[in-house]
Amino acid sequence: MIRGHAIDLAFDVAGRGPPVLLLHGLFASAANWRSVADALASSYRVYSVDLCNHGRSPCAIDMSYLAMADDVLRLIEREGLRAPAVVGHSMGGKVAMALALTQPHAVERVVVIDVAPVTYVDHFSHQIQTMMDTLARQPDAAAGAAGMQPACPTGATLAHLMMPRLSAAQSYVDWRCNLGVIARSIQGLCAFPRHLRYLSTGVPLTAIVGARSECVQPPDPALYQPMFPCTTVKVIDGAGHWVHADRPRALLAQLRRALGAPGATQASRAA
Repeated sequence: MIRGHAIDLAFDVAGRGPPVLLLHGLFASAANWRSVADALASSYRVYSVDLCNHGRSPCAIDMSYLAMADDVLRLIEREGLRAPAVVGHSMGGKVAMALALTQPHAVERVVVIDVAPVTYVDHFSHQIQTMMDTLARQPDAAAGAAGMQPACPTGATLAHLMMPRLSAAQSYVDWRCNLGVIARSIQGLCAFPRHLRYLSTGVPLTAIVGARSECVQPPDPALYQPMFPCTTVKVIDGAGHWVHADRPRALLAQLRRALGAPGATQASRAA
C-alpha cells in the first residue's frame, strides 16, 4: 500500500472516562500494552493502537513520524475524541510528540516513556535482517526467536526480547510487523524530524524514564525544550527501556499521576 493519505489504524478500546491513547514502540503492538490498558480502563477510556506496519494495522510505505502522527490524528477525528491524552513508548513516544507539535489542538497532554526527541544510533538494521533471515528459515516465531543471538543496545539478545517475560501479553515483539518497510525506514525512525525542533507547544509533556536505560541521558527536561517548555521528567528505579515489563506497578503509578484525576482537565477548561 502506498500512502497517499492517513490510514485507518486498528485499535482496542476499553473503559469509560477521559480518552487516553496508548502508542507502542518499534516491533510491538497494542497487545504488548494490554495489562496497562486494562489497569487504566478503570478510570479512562483507553484506546490501544496498532501503528502502521505493526499488529493488525495496514501496511504503508511512508513510515515517517509526520505520516504516523497523521494516522493518529485521523483516529482521533474518526472516533470523535476531544483532545485525548496520548501515551507513547519509544517510537510511539516520538509519534506522540510529532502529533503534539504539529496538531496541538488535538492533544490534551503527552506522556512519553523512555524516549526523547533526539537521534539515536541505528542498532537495528543488522538485527532486522537477522529477524527476516530467521523467519525465512523458521516460520514458527517462538522457535525462530530462540536461535537469535545479536545483542541489542541494552546488552540483551533478540531471543530474550522476543520471548514473554511476564505474560504473553507483554512479549516485546509482535511478529506481524512489516519488517521490510521497517528496514527501509529505520534511519528516519532512529531520528526525529529536524524541522519540528523549530516548533514549540504548550501541551504538557511528562517523560517517564527507566533508570537503567541509556535512551534518555541525562534525564533532564532540557532534552525536550524548547519544543515542550512544560516538561516534567520522572525516573523509575530498576527499569530499563521496557519499563512496562520491568516495573509495571511503578509505571502505572506514574501514568496515573501524569494523566491527572479523571475529569479534572475538562472541568478546568470549562471554567
